[in-house]
Amino acid sequence: MFSLVSTFHDAAVSPEAWPEALKALTDAAGVAGAALIISNKSTGNVDEAYFFGLSAGLKSDYVRHYAAVDPYSPLLDGSWTKLSECLAETMLRKSEWYNDFVLTCGVRDILGARLVDTPNYCVIFGIHQQIGRDLPDRVDSLIDLVTIPLKQAAWRHIERLSSRSDAFDESHTEVLAGQNRFYFDIENGNRYPDKTGSVFSTPDDAVAHAFVIAQELAQDGSWQGSSIAVTDNRGQEIACVRIGR
Repeated sequence: MFSLVSTFHDAAVSPEAWPEALKALTDAAGVAGAALIISNKSTGNVDEAYFFGLSAGLKSDYVRHYAAVDPYSPLLDGSWTKLSECLAETMLRKSEWYNDFVLTCGVRDILGARLVDTPNYCVIFGIHQQIGRDLPDRVDSLIDLVTIPLKQAAWRHIERLSSRSDAFDESHTEVLAGQNRFYFDIENGNRYPDKTGSVFSTPDDAVAHAFVIAQELAQDGSWQGSSIAVTDNRGQEIACVRIGR
C-alpha cells in the first residue's frame, strides 16, 4: 500500500507519472483499468486525460468526441459512485457514450468520483471493471486508503495547470524559489506531504492560499475534519488551516 500511495506522490510532482499510478491502482484493486480526466470549465473541453487498461486505446476518441456526450461524469461528486447505480439501464441503452465507448472498451461498470472541482477545472477519476466481472470486494477498502493522497495529487496537478496562465518572470521566480517556497501538507490523523510546494512573496500570502485551498476542498465532504499545515522551506510550520467546520 505504501508503494501505491507513493505513485500518487510521484504523479503530484510529475504528470508523466500518472500512467504508472493508474497501473499500480489497477493491479492493487484487481480491476481492468482506470482513468483520470481533467476538464476545463472555461472551454468545456478535456485538457488532459490519462487512461490505463481496457479504455487506453480509445482515449483520443473520448477526448475528441465522447467527453461531450458523457452523461456519467457530470453526476459525480466527492463520493465514489458506480455507473450502474446512478444511471438507469434504459437510459444507458440509448447513450452513444455507453454503447459506442464504454461497451466497445469492454467495460462493464465504473466506480468514479470527482476528485477536484474549482471554478476553472474539474478532475474525474474512474475505476473500470470488464464485462463479465464484478468489482472486487477489496475495492471499497482500497479507495478508503488512497482517496486522500489521490485527491491531493490531482489538486497539485490542477495547481500546476493554473500556474501556467500566471507565469512569473523567470529570473524573479529563480530568486524566490529557494527562499519563499511553502508547502501545504494535508493532515487527518495521517500526514500527506506536499513534496513540490509553491512560491509566494510572503508567509501571509501562503496562508491566504491555504484558506483558498481549504474553501475549495470543503465543498467535498470527504475532506471535512482535515487540515492544511503550511510550512516554509526550513520545515517550520507557520499555520494550520482547518477544512470545513
